[in-house]
Amino acid sequence: MSIPRDFIELLLARIDLVDFIGQLVPLKKKTGSNYFARCPFHQEKSASFSVSQTKQFYYCFGCGAHGNAIDFLMNHDHLSFPEAVENLARTANMEVPRTNNAPAPKKDDSLPALYELTQQVSAYFYEHMCNSTRAIDYLKKRGITGNIAKQFQIGYAPNGWSHALDKFGLTELDKKKLLDTGLIIKKDEGGYYDRFRDRIMFPILDHRGRIIGFGGRVLGEGEPKYLNSPETPIFQKGHELYGLFQGLKANRELKRVMIVEGYLDVIALFQHGITYAVATLGTATTPHHLQRLFRYTNELIFCFDGDNAGRTAAWRALQVIFPLMHDSLQVRFLFLPDGEDPDSLVHKEGKEAFEKRIDTSLSLSDFFFQSIAQQADMNTMEGRARFASLALNHIKQLPPSLFHNMMLDALAKRARIDVTTLKSDKKIPDATTAPAPEKIKLPAPLQLAAALLLQAPTLAQNLEPLPDYTLPGYAFLIRLINQLKAKASLTAGALLELFRGSDDEALITQCLQFDHCVPDEKIEVAFQGAMRQVHALGMDQGIQALMAKAAQSSLSEEERQALTQSIAKRKALPA
Repeated sequence: MSIPRDFIELLLARIDLVDFIGQLVPLKKKTGSNYFARCPFHQEKSASFSVSQTKQFYYCFGCGAHGNAIDFLMNHDHLSFPEAVENLARTANMEVPRTNNAPAPKKDDSLPALYELTQQVSAYFYEHMCNSTRAIDYLKKRGITGNIAKQFQIGYAPNGWSHALDKFGLTELDKKKLLDTGLIIKKDEGGYYDRFRDRIMFPILDHRGRIIGFGGRVLGEGEPKYLNSPETPIFQKGHELYGLFQGLKANRELKRVMIVEGYLDVIALFQHGITYAVATLGTATTPHHLQRLFRYTNELIFCFDGDNAGRTAAWRALQVIFPLMHDSLQVRFLFLPDGEDPDSLVHKEGKEAFEKRIDTSLSLSDFFFQSIAQQADMNTMEGRARFASLALNHIKQLPPSLFHNMMLDALAKRARIDVTTLKSDKKIPDATTAPAPEKIKLPAPLQLAAALLLQAPTLAQNLEPLPDYTLPGYAFLIRLINQLKAKASLTAGALLELFRGSDDEALITQCLQFDHCVPDEKIEVAFQGAMRQVHALGMDQGIQALMAKAAQSSLSEEERQALTQSIAKRKALPA
């Protein structure tokens, strides 16, 4: 954590969650301090998305989405934690400080100017496309409509060595910006020339809609057929995906993403209503690509040509995804007929027929076992042993999970080997040994007490020091009370942030989602009653433990006195 927690607390205190979310989602007040709307994170007809003004916490009763203002930004805009904090800080006109052990990277003031330049150059290319009969004829020939060309900002870089240079490189500083964005190339003998000449231009947008680079397809003869921007301060091709921004804009929720190979594949699919395709930018799929996509969807379809080159590319993608697999992820491989690509095929058969191909495509496991089986004779014991050995070398890369175990079971059936034999292989960690995190079930009075504290943090101020009990979740209640005593101004949303990443985060969330139905004017009385019940449960547990011990063996004098005192205190406890 390079951002100090004190700053995050102050930031969350500055932001009113109702006002903040209300700018993006139309909220209506219904009960008490709660506001409701249709959830922005899933499709629904009723208003199940609740925002609490007092708790500074949101929760959807439909899909379970929940959190504070930082969580909302992370989920709504698909940002990382630091990105969300930075954006929220800008909203509050605050500067994000950093801790000494993790200083902030040096701020590059030139980046906004580079984004502004790429936007201007994109508009320049688009204008030239609109005035070029040759470029328009090419786009029409490829079946691209004017609306789609405008939506994807498709342009044309005119033929010549210095059109962009002459237009945008008036000063040495301007030339440096053009060089920094890869739009011009420096000559060995001095001077510069345009990188993109006589090419259809495809602006590459990041997930926030900023133009970070370009891809250009040559018109007529020439090599290379496709030319991309080089790596620049704002463009790293192994991290970015063409069409992702347009897909996010067109879909409230990306239920699936299809990964294809080219710009025109994405555009043709989009034009036919398949608005969830993205393309890698002249590189194979990388872990960075996949981790970005995991922010938006749990279903990936890799689309390749059906020839040997396509199968080889699919196998490389499979090897990249294996170490990143998790149980909620579904991966499929779609291989197209010979001589077809998504662009040509969707124009021939339309959306419905193309999507039927997706539904009947190969699952990751089927493609994996098919590919391995081609390297072994499955009709002999020697071949099946080779098959099992080759498969195990890859399965061991899977993280411990249900899918890991299921792949071992499937391998055992195909190789006709007992699964325990496979699991005993030292190359394979037994996924069943990975302990699942234990979920604590809070006793009802303790859950009510914690939920009321989160709604009215000042209740903690007048509490006497609490005795030691061994109730489930009691240590969590003590930690919560201690935090509120130390900082009475903390909201529930700020507490959620304080406990982020700790074992208590799930318990905080559980209590925040608990609907106690206690009206505001009765919260203090209800809290006192809940705490009396907590004390009663704790005392009963202690008494029962001592009495159970007495039934098995004699108690010490100290234990007998403790039992007598506990029984007396329990009787004196108000009902």
